[in-house]
Amino acid sequence: MSQTPLASIEDVFAAGGPIARAHPAYESRPGQIQMAQLIERGFLEGAHTIVEAGTGVGKSLAYLVPALRSGKKVVVSTATIALQEQLVRKDIPLVQKALGVNARVELLKGRNHYLCRAKLDRMRADRLIAQSASMEAIWAWSERTQSGDRGELAFSPPGAEWELLDADGDDCVGELCDRFRDCYFFARRDAARYADLIVVNHALFFLDLVTGGALLPTYDFAILDEAHQCERWAAAALTATLSPATLGRLTRRLHRLYHVPAGHDAELQEAMRSLLAALARVPGERYPLAANDRAFDALQGLQQALFGLENWLFANWQAALRRPPANPAEAEPRRDLAMRGILAHVATIERTSLPEDEAITWVERGEGEGLYEVNSAPFDVAGYLRQNLFGRTTSVVLTSATIAAGKSFQFLKESLGVDEAQEHIAPSPFDYRAQARLYVAPPDCNPKDARFPARVAPIVEECLEITKGRAFVLFTSYARLREVYAEVRERVAFPVKLQGELSRAQLLDWFRRTPNAVLFATATFWEGIDVAGDQLSCVIIDRLPFPSPGDPLVAARLAALEGAGRPAFEEFMIPSAIVRLKQGFGRLIRTKSDRGSVVILDGRATSMRYGATILAALPPARRARDLDELRAFFERA
Repeated sequence: MSQTPLASIEDVFAAGGPIARAHPAYESRPGQIQMAQLIERGFLEGAHTIVEAGTGVGKSLAYLVPALRSGKKVVVSTATIALQEQLVRKDIPLVQKALGVNARVELLKGRNHYLCRAKLDRMRADRLIAQSASMEAIWAWSERTQSGDRGELAFSPPGAEWELLDADGDDCVGELCDRFRDCYFFARRDAARYADLIVVNHALFFLDLVTGGALLPTYDFAILDEAHQCERWAAAALTATLSPATLGRLTRRLHRLYHVPAGHDAELQEAMRSLLAALARVPGERYPLAANDRAFDALQGLQQALFGLENWLFANWQAALRRPPANPAEAEPRRDLAMRGILAHVATIERTSLPEDEAITWVERGEGEGLYEVNSAPFDVAGYLRQNLFGRTTSVVLTSATIAAGKSFQFLKESLGVDEAQEHIAPSPFDYRAQARLYVAPPDCNPKDARFPARVAPIVEECLEITKGRAFVLFTSYARLREVYAEVRERVAFPVKLQGELSRAQLLDWFRRTPNAVLFATATFWEGIDVAGDQLSCVIIDRLPFPSPGDPLVAARLAALEGAGRPAFEEFMIPSAIVRLKQGFGRLIRTKSDRGSVVILDGRATSMRYGATILAALPPARRARDLDELRAFFERA
């Protein structure tokens, strides 16, 4: 990477400086400069850095400038592929132009985002024509694509069809494959080896960590944007899952390679049916496996069926091949991959018997009637990340608009295993007291009360009338969403849609295009949503978003704190709620010209002692004491 470093970060971000010259609409912001200075110091001194940078600070440029000035190999990880692409297409080119840096940049996605040429060749050899319109479109695209990235497709391919063509590691024999030299995934991975800046998402970053660096090249520094999601993605990478979906993928892969006797299929299917029946005996969307004695016997039955399949494959893998591979050396590695898939399911079953201080195992209801999955995760991810990420990487940057609980990062540090770090809360460029109002419903609005939906319905109606729609009405559960929606739907005089009527992307597109729109949705719309201007002027939140104490992972965290003699509610539940609520403001105020209100329907925010702690940690919007004050605020707009 060739560059001519400027004397200081201040020079880069100064009015009339290189960033301003590259971006005519740029405004110098103190918070952005402070953040960039701290990150650069962390790179130079080998220190980890934690920065909360709210909307408007410009955190992407604040970490990209020191990354591209460092002369080191840097990985930037974001929450979503959409954010990856924004960095690569917009933000990084701007910084390169401003700094005059000729850096090599690679965007790398997970393996299953890429087309596998070998699978495509085999499918075409088996089928003279595509079996569906979508597969025909994929075949046509495969003739012209240069990247093999399914993101180029104008549609989302059906999962079952894309599975037949993806570059998933469970099907890959690497250098032994005839198409290795022109493999799309390995081409991207090799390019990343020589890149100065690699942009990935959290799913890939933490999966690479768990697999010991099998997906990414060795890097000097790591920048984790949207860091409030890191614990979830790290836990997902470390979680073993057994479900009809995972078993189905395993058996379909086996059938593509081998003539599997029908008896083994029948045995596995019957064992899975018995397991699902046992799992359904305990009600709820999520519950600890230990609460279901019947499930352990059913798991043992499934394990025995898997052992039978393993023994058959070991004895018959050569004779049962559907076709000899083009390269005979592929045969044994493909057998080993198939065997690894079987043993992974066996290992997951074995993990379900580990003591609670080693693993948390729970059952989760999946999509579709009667579908469940069994998950097993480490007791907490902090120890793993402390050793494998923060203990081995020279400098890790954690940044997000919402990672501090009040003025403290202790909650984040304990969740992720960070012992020492530079810390900073970048000042916001927004005047929240002038731009935003916070209204809290009266104390008698308690979500635990059965009368809550009827009590808050008139408040929702009046807020929507005051703001002329232009609102998200967000709930922590589908049940409460449906209850309140049923109360107000016929009395809302604006275009309304309910989550589930369209896909997430379609709902957002509808909301952006429809004047005075109102969207009733769940917490999945609390983050990662960008609605420009006054199209979104109100965010209504049904309750203080405490994690559910019935969630097995949450219960384990609470038990660990209580076992250590620490106040679990204060140290876990309250910080979790604060971080979540702050994301509501992040949806609302995104520029200096935005105006809007956050409405909390949970009266406990003022009636309970902990409510004052939570509200004090939110952005400093002025409180509206009643709906008349809220009306006056919008009438002045």
